[in-house]
Amino acid sequence: MPFDTHNHTHFSFDADMDIQDALKEAEKYNLNLVLTEHYDLNEQQEDGRPVDFEIDRYFETYSSFRGERLLLGIELGLDNRPDYITRNRTIAESHPFDMVIGSVHNLQDYDMYSDRTKNFLSKQDFFSQYLIYAENTIHQNPYIDTFAHIDYPCRYLTYSDNVLRYENFPLLIDNFLFTLIENDICLEINLRLIDQPSFREGLESIVRRYRELGGKYVTIGGDNHSPNTIGIKYPLGLAMAKEYQLTPVYFKNRKRIVDQLQ
Repeated sequence: MPFDTHNHTHFSFDADMDIQDALKEAEKYNLNLVLTEHYDLNEQQEDGRPVDFEIDRYFETYSSFRGERLLLGIELGLDNRPDYITRNRTIAESHPFDMVIGSVHNLQDYDMYSDRTKNFLSKQDFFSQYLIYAENTIHQNPYIDTFAHIDYPCRYLTYSDNVLRYENFPLLIDNFLFTLIENDICLEINLRLIDQPSFREGLESIVRRYRELGGKYVTIGGDNHSPNTIGIKYPLGLAMAKEYQLTPVYFKNRKRIVDQLQ
Protein backbone atom coordinates (compact mmCIF):
# COMPACT_ATOMS: atom_id res chain seq x y z
CA MET A 1 0.00 0.00 0.00
CA PRO A 2 1.22 3.55 -0.66
CA PHE A 3 2.22 5.98 2.07
CA ASP A 4 0.71 9.32 2.98
CA THR A 5 3.91 10.96 4.13
CA HIS A 6 2.67 13.96 6.12
CA ASN A 7 0.63 13.38 9.29
CA HIS A 8 0.36 14.90 12.77
CA THR A 9 -0.87 13.25 15.95
CA HIS A 10 -1.21 14.71 19.44
CA PHE A 11 2.57 15.14 19.66
CA SER A 12 2.12 18.16 17.36
CA PHE A 13 0.92 21.33 19.05
CA ASP A 14 -1.89 21.87 16.53
CA ALA A 15 -3.22 18.29 16.29
CA ASP A 16 -5.14 15.90 18.49
CA MET A 17 -5.13 12.77 16.33
CA ASP A 18 -5.07 9.39 18.05
CA ILE A 19 -2.77 6.88 16.37
CA GLN A 20 -5.26 4.03 16.38
CA ASP A 21 -7.94 6.23 14.81
CA ALA A 22 -5.42 7.34 12.18
CA LEU A 23 -4.44 3.79 11.28
CA LYS A 24 -8.05 2.65 11.16
CA GLU A 25 -8.96 5.46 8.78
CA ALA A 26 -5.89 4.92 6.62
CA GLU A 27 -6.78 1.24 6.22
CA LYS A 28 -10.14 2.22 4.72
CA TYR A 29 -8.26 3.94 1.90
CA ASN A 30 -5.52 1.31 1.56
CA LEU A 31 -2.90 3.71 2.83
CA ASN A 32 0.07 3.53 5.16
CA LEU A 33 1.25 6.54 7.16
CA VAL A 34 4.41 8.42 8.02
CA LEU A 35 4.06 10.56 11.13
CA THR A 36 5.79 13.94 10.85
CA GLU A 37 5.32 15.85 14.08
CA HIS A 38 6.04 19.58 14.18
CA TYR A 39 9.38 20.79 15.50
CA ASP A 40 9.93 24.49 14.82
CA LEU A 41 12.79 25.98 16.78
CA ASN A 42 12.05 29.39 15.28
CA GLU A 43 8.39 29.54 16.29
CA GLN A 44 6.26 29.81 19.41
CA GLN A 45 2.68 28.94 20.13
CA GLU A 46 0.27 31.75 20.93
CA ASP A 47 0.82 31.19 24.65
CA GLY A 48 4.59 31.42 24.25
CA ARG A 49 5.35 27.71 24.49
CA PRO A 50 7.77 26.24 21.92
CA VAL A 51 6.59 24.34 18.86
CA ASP A 52 8.29 21.05 19.62
CA PHE A 53 7.70 17.65 21.22
CA GLU A 54 9.51 15.15 23.43
CA ILE A 55 11.33 13.08 20.83
CA ASP A 56 12.32 10.20 23.10
CA ARG A 57 8.74 9.85 24.37
CA TYR A 58 7.51 9.97 20.77
CA PHE A 59 9.59 6.92 19.87
CA GLU A 60 8.68 5.12 23.07
CA THR A 61 4.96 5.76 22.57
CA TYR A 62 4.83 4.60 18.96
CA SER A 63 7.45 1.87 18.95
CA SER A 64 4.81 -0.87 19.11
CA PHE A 65 2.99 0.60 16.08
CA ARG A 66 6.09 1.17 13.97
CA GLY A 67 6.35 -1.26 11.10
CA GLU A 68 4.96 -1.90 7.64
CA ARG A 69 1.94 0.38 8.12
CA LEU A 70 3.48 3.18 10.17
CA LEU A 71 6.81 4.99 10.02
CA LEU A 72 8.12 7.71 12.31
CA GLY A 73 9.35 11.01 10.95
CA ILE A 74 9.52 14.69 11.81
CA GLU A 75 8.62 17.99 10.17
CA LEU A 76 11.37 20.50 10.85
CA GLY A 77 10.63 24.20 10.53
CA LEU A 78 13.66 25.38 8.59
CA ASP A 79 15.61 28.59 8.97
CA ASN A 80 18.75 29.98 7.38
CA ARG A 81 20.34 31.37 10.54
CA PRO A 82 23.44 29.42 11.62
CA ASP A 83 22.25 28.48 15.11
CA TYR A 84 18.97 27.03 13.81
CA ILE A 85 20.73 25.23 10.96
CA THR A 86 23.08 23.48 13.40
CA ARG A 87 20.36 22.60 15.89
CA ASN A 88 17.93 21.30 13.24
CA ARG A 89 20.57 19.14 11.62
CA THR A 90 21.55 17.70 14.99
CA ILE A 91 17.91 16.82 15.70
CA ALA A 92 17.54 15.14 12.31
CA GLU A 93 20.74 13.13 12.53
CA SER A 94 20.81 12.13 16.20
CA HIS A 95 17.47 10.30 16.27
CA PRO A 96 16.27 7.24 14.33
CA PHE A 97 13.71 8.99 12.15
CA ASP A 98 12.49 7.22 9.06
CA MET A 99 11.84 10.48 7.22
CA VAL A 100 12.63 14.18 7.67
CA ILE A 101 10.49 16.72 5.92
CA GLY A 102 11.41 20.39 5.86
CA SER A 103 9.04 23.30 5.88
CA VAL A 104 9.18 27.08 5.74
CA HIS A 105 6.45 28.36 8.05
CA ASN A 106 7.94 31.80 8.53
CA LEU A 107 10.45 34.18 7.08
CA GLN A 108 12.75 34.36 10.09
CA ASP A 109 10.66 36.33 12.61
CA TYR A 110 7.64 36.75 10.35
CA ASP A 111 5.06 34.00 10.95
CA MET A 112 2.97 33.33 7.85
CA TYR A 113 0.13 31.78 9.83
CA SER A 114 -0.38 34.26 12.64
CA ASP A 115 0.93 37.58 11.31
CA ARG A 116 -2.09 39.34 9.87
CA THR A 117 -0.12 42.38 8.71
CA LYS A 118 1.39 40.42 5.82
CA ASN A 119 -0.51 42.32 3.16
CA PHE A 120 1.52 45.47 3.52
CA LEU A 121 3.51 43.90 0.68
CA SER A 122 2.11 43.35 -2.78
CA LYS A 123 1.50 39.75 -3.76
CA GLN A 124 4.45 39.94 -6.17
CA ASP A 125 6.78 41.23 -3.48
CA PHE A 126 5.59 38.76 -0.86
CA PHE A 127 6.00 35.65 -2.98
CA SER A 128 9.30 36.91 -4.35
CA GLN A 129 10.66 37.23 -0.82
CA TYR A 130 9.21 33.85 0.14
CA LEU A 131 10.68 31.98 -2.83
CA ILE A 132 14.12 33.57 -2.43
CA TYR A 133 14.11 32.75 1.27
CA ALA A 134 12.92 29.17 0.67
CA GLU A 135 15.65 28.55 -1.91
CA ASN A 136 18.35 29.93 0.36
CA THR A 137 17.02 27.89 3.27
CA ILE A 138 17.22 24.67 1.25
CA HIS A 139 20.82 25.50 0.36
CA GLN A 140 21.53 25.78 4.08
CA ASN A 141 19.57 22.65 5.08
CA PRO A 142 20.28 20.07 2.36
CA TYR A 143 19.91 17.04 4.66
CA ILE A 144 16.08 16.86 4.51
CA ASP A 145 14.28 14.21 2.47
CA THR A 146 11.42 16.25 1.04
CA PHE A 147 10.22 19.84 1.05
CA ALA A 148 6.65 20.24 2.25
CA HIS A 149 3.85 22.45 0.94
CA ILE A 150 5.52 24.92 -1.42
CA ASP A 151 2.08 26.59 -1.48
CA TYR A 152 1.87 26.96 2.31
CA PRO A 153 1.47 30.78 2.27
CA CYS A 154 -1.56 30.46 -0.01
CA ARG A 155 -3.57 29.13 2.94
CA TYR A 156 -3.31 32.31 4.98
CA LEU A 157 -2.76 35.28 2.69
CA THR A 158 -5.63 37.69 2.21
CA TYR A 159 -5.04 38.92 -1.31
CA SER A 160 -7.90 38.76 -3.75
CA ASP A 161 -5.97 35.96 -5.46
CA ASN A 162 -3.71 33.87 -3.21
CA VAL A 163 -2.65 31.31 -5.83
CA LEU A 164 1.07 30.71 -6.41
CA ARG A 165 1.52 30.07 -10.14
CA TYR A 166 4.71 29.16 -11.96
CA GLU A 167 4.12 31.68 -14.74
CA ASN A 168 4.14 34.60 -12.29
CA PHE A 169 7.55 33.71 -10.79
CA PRO A 170 9.33 31.52 -13.36
CA LEU A 171 12.95 32.40 -12.51
CA LEU A 172 12.46 32.21 -8.75
CA ILE A 173 10.57 28.93 -8.91
CA ASP A 174 13.16 27.50 -11.30
CA ASN A 175 15.92 28.43 -8.87
CA PHE A 176 14.05 26.80 -6.01
CA LEU A 177 13.30 23.61 -7.94
CA PHE A 178 16.89 23.36 -9.23
CA THR A 179 18.07 23.55 -5.64
CA LEU A 180 15.82 20.64 -4.65
CA ILE A 181 16.97 18.55 -7.60
CA GLU A 182 20.67 19.30 -7.09
CA ASN A 183 20.41 18.24 -3.45
CA ASP A 184 18.36 15.11 -4.23
CA ILE A 185 15.41 16.43 -2.20
CA CYS A 186 11.89 15.46 -3.20
CA LEU A 187 9.05 17.87 -3.83
CA GLU A 188 5.91 17.18 -1.83
CA ILE A 189 2.50 17.19 -3.46
CA ASN A 190 0.64 18.58 -0.48
CA LEU A 191 -3.06 17.75 -0.47
CA ARG A 192 -4.40 20.52 1.75
CA LEU A 193 -5.61 22.78 -1.10
CA ILE A 194 -5.60 20.29 -3.97
CA ASP A 195 -9.40 19.93 -4.10
CA GLN A 196 -9.81 23.65 -4.85
CA PRO A 197 -9.43 24.12 -8.63
CA SER A 198 -7.44 27.37 -8.66
CA PHE A 199 -4.97 26.17 -6.02
CA ARG A 200 -4.67 22.77 -7.71
CA GLU A 201 -3.83 24.48 -11.01
CA GLY A 202 -1.20 26.60 -9.28
CA LEU A 203 0.43 23.58 -7.63
CA GLU A 204 0.21 21.62 -10.87
CA SER A 205 2.09 24.36 -12.73
CA ILE A 206 4.97 23.95 -10.25
CA VAL A 207 4.87 20.15 -10.31
CA ARG A 208 4.92 20.22 -14.13
CA ARG A 209 7.97 22.46 -14.12
CA TYR A 210 9.71 20.25 -11.56
CA ARG A 211 9.39 17.36 -14.01
CA GLU A 212 10.59 19.48 -16.93
CA LEU A 213 13.71 20.45 -14.99
CA GLY A 214 14.56 16.82 -14.27
CA GLY A 215 12.71 16.12 -11.02
CA LYS A 216 11.82 12.45 -10.66
CA TYR A 217 10.43 11.81 -7.18
CA VAL A 218 7.56 13.23 -5.15
CA THR A 219 6.07 12.52 -1.78
CA ILE A 220 2.30 12.78 -1.37
CA GLY A 221 1.23 14.26 1.94
CA GLY A 222 -2.22 14.93 3.32
CA ASP A 223 -0.91 17.21 6.08
CA ASN A 224 -3.51 15.48 8.22
CA HIS A 225 -4.17 16.76 11.73
CA SER A 226 -7.31 14.69 12.31
CA PRO A 227 -8.33 11.24 11.05
CA ASN A 228 -11.34 12.48 9.10
CA THR A 229 -9.11 14.00 6.40
CA ILE A 230 -6.95 10.91 5.82
CA GLY A 231 -7.25 9.38 2.37
CA ILE A 232 -9.95 11.61 0.94
CA LYS A 233 -7.71 13.71 -1.32
CA TYR A 234 -4.95 11.17 -1.90
CA PRO A 235 -6.25 10.12 -5.36
CA LEU A 236 -5.90 13.73 -6.55
CA GLY A 237 -2.25 13.81 -5.53
CA LEU A 238 -1.57 10.44 -7.09
CA ALA A 239 -3.25 11.52 -10.34
CA MET A 240 -1.05 14.62 -10.46
CA ALA A 241 2.10 12.55 -9.99
CA LYS A 242 1.04 10.13 -12.72
CA GLU A 243 0.13 12.95 -15.11
CA TYR A 244 3.73 14.18 -15.05
CA GLN A 245 5.40 10.77 -14.79
CA LEU A 246 6.73 11.44 -11.30
CA THR A 247 7.39 8.54 -8.95
CA PRO A 248 5.76 8.67 -5.49
CA VAL A 249 8.17 7.65 -2.75
CA TYR A 250 8.47 7.48 1.02
CA PHE A 251 11.49 7.12 3.29
CA LYS A 252 12.35 4.34 5.72
CA ASN A 253 15.48 4.64 7.83
CA ARG A 254 16.19 7.79 5.77
CA LYS A 255 16.36 5.73 2.56
CA ARG A 256 14.08 6.53 -0.38
CA ILE A 257 11.69 3.75 -1.30
CA VAL A 258 9.35 3.67 -4.28
CA ASP A 259 5.70 3.38 -3.25
CA GLN A 260 3.85 0.19 -4.11
CA LEU A 261 0.70 1.60 -5.67
CA GLN A 262 -1.12 -1.58 -6.64
